[in-house]
Amino acid sequence: MEDDLNYKRINLSFILLAIIVGIFLYLTIRFEPSASAAGASSVKPAPTSSWISFLEATPFAYLTPLPEPVRTAIDGLYTKVDQSWPQWWKCLRCADYRAAGGIWKLQFEQGVMRIFYEVNGWRNLSSYEVKGDRLYLFNDPICPEHVGVYQWNVNDGQLSLTALNDPCAFDLRAKNLGKQTWFNCNMESAPGCMEHRTSQTAIIPAGLSVQVDVFGGDSRFFASPPDFYAHANAEDQTPPEGIQISYADEAIPYGLHRVIWWNGEWIEARATDPSIEAMGVQILGEQTIGWARILFDGEEVWRGDTAAIWEKSGRHGGYIQVSGFEPGTHTLRVEILGFDFRPVTVASFGFSRSGEVHP
Repeated sequence: MEDDLNYKRINLSFILLAIIVGIFLYLTIRFEPSASAAGASSVKPAPTSSWISFLEATPFAYLTPLPEPVRTAIDGLYTKVDQSWPQWWKCLRCADYRAAGGIWKLQFEQGVMRIFYEVNGWRNLSSYEVKGDRLYLFNDPICPEHVGVYQWNVNDGQLSLTALNDPCAFDLRAKNLGKQTWFNCNMESAPGCMEHRTSQTAIIPAGLSVQVDVFGGDSRFFASPPDFYAHANAEDQTPPEGIQISYADEAIPYGLHRVIWWNGEWIEARATDPSIEAMGVQILGEQTIGWARILFDGEEVWRGDTAAIWEKSGRHGGYIQVSGFEPGTHTLRVEILGFDFRPVTVASFGFSRSGEVHP
């Protein structure tokens, strides 16, 4: 009897597996574009930023039909810079729509509202309709059961949204959208409208008296790493003898790292050990890290997008090294450029007596 039951269980398992495989194959064939439909003319270029990729997303009709794709008086791309404490890390369980420091983008386009937090890539979308001075938001995946009602006004390119009734995300959507005015990107003074990552390139100035090398990755795992390190957050771990780490009071402690951003704009290492032949800075963080410049003894030796140096498994950054200088006291300094409103995470400073650091 027991053998019969086991046999039946095995047969049932094979039947269920066959059903699942059959459904998968059906869906694959059913929704795979045909060769004629997938010709060269339909190939799209890879998105150059998270925002551009987001523009391809459209709402789903949860409880309300999608509105007609018609242009309204509110349509346009708007931005704002929130001056509150930033959230530069990704968080799958954090509250949606929570206002945080940095650039926010808000777009109304023919019935589709898109909102994007530039700092960590949080995004969401919904449907909308405009009736007079009333704006109605619906089909929001965070709160599909709610319809948000706002009074809107555009004056001199600035959009104001006043929540009349919107409980979405525990009222956080209303607080975020209505916290401050939004600037239309048609205005020259609108912040955060440019795609800085595609419009500028890294620079090593010509005619330097020192050698500057930029290596992608975490220098701790290089074939020839620096001889020793000083962690960026000197409050958590005292630097080695002969090394002094300084930073702006507002620089944010992050474990052994320091995040330079907003008023905490700089961090530097001062080395008095005459045997040091090379010194560098290790920048390492998520894709949200941004533009910075490196100065050696007060002279700019590099500037660029720190996230673009290297990427692996969601980690971005690299090791920027200066060598070829005379023995003595030297200072290596990192400053954020600020125009992209992104943080820069400095992990450590490295020092070598041989000067032969390479991946």
